[in-house]
Amino acid sequence: MKVNVSVRAATAALTIVACLSTPVTAGGLLDRGGSMKDDYTPYMRNVSTGGAGPCYFRADVGYSLSSDPSISWPVNRITNTYAPGTTQAQIDAGATPTATNTAYVGDAVTNTSMDNTWFGEGGFGCGSGSNGFRGELMFGIRGSRDIVGTPQLFTVTNNVSPPPNFIDPLHTSVKSYTAMFNLYRDLGNYGGFTPYIGAGIGASYNKLSQVYFTDNPNLTNKIAGNNDLSFAWALMAGVGYQMSQRAIIDFGYRYIDMGSIKSGRVDNAGFVNPAVDVKDIRAHEFKIGLRYHFGGGSSATSFK
Repeated sequence: MKVNVSVRAATAALTIVACLSTPVTAGGLLDRGGSMKDDYTPYMRNVSTGGAGPCYFRADVGYSLSSDPSISWPVNRITNTYAPGTTQAQIDAGATPTATNTAYVGDAVTNTSMDNTWFGEGGFGCGSGSNGFRGELMFGIRGSRDIVGTPQLFTVTNNVSPPPNFIDPLHTSVKSYTAMFNLYRDLGNYGGFTPYIGAGIGASYNKLSQVYFTDNPNLTNKIAGNNDLSFAWALMAGVGYQMSQRAIIDFGYRYIDMGSIKSGRVDNAGFVNPAVDVKDIRAHEFKIGLRYHFGGGSSATSFK
């Protein structure tokens, strides 16, 4: 009798364990009865393979408001002395001076200005999220900006006639290409908006066109331009808006210093001149851009 009871208890326990551990088999048993066949729904599981990756491509366009550059160009004034009684007509005819004096008058160029321009940039970066740091490598181009200034007056005078009285504007233009490494700190996500601050260092390849002067009959030749690399740095601030899981639209401000550039020294007539030195090529820039994250994955639903 005891053996029969034990066998029956073990059989009942095995049956319960089998039902709990194999729901499909239990479902099959129920299907044979037909009472729960129409109510059975397979178990669904969400499998996440991650969102957008931390790295992104970026493209920006904007407007660059140029600051007035600092320009220097050394100027000497030449004074020819003629023998007493020499007339202006004789001088114009080629009379030889008895002495020639040269006096340095300075290198300051005043009333400088540089035009504004458009700019475009592209590059890529990686970051640690909306509460961390991210770095970017960006390549940019800025359109040609006309530069104007008033140098010290270069004159060739004599002791017979009074020195001329006129202004002598200097003209040239510059175009810049930049390669910058930028480091940003994102300051948190506020309803999809992420403000940030940043700084950047890099290089600017500046291309200076020919330098020429107007209103001075003694300066009719054009001094050769030049191309050169210069150190560049920038400070940034802005805000990004999360448009989608992968796309962020970026509104930014930047103060950028693109260094300096010197002209050549030989003019188009073959004479050697002092170089025109354009320093402090700076700008306040406003831009809009798109950051598109790549890598990562998306969520998927699977059946078990």
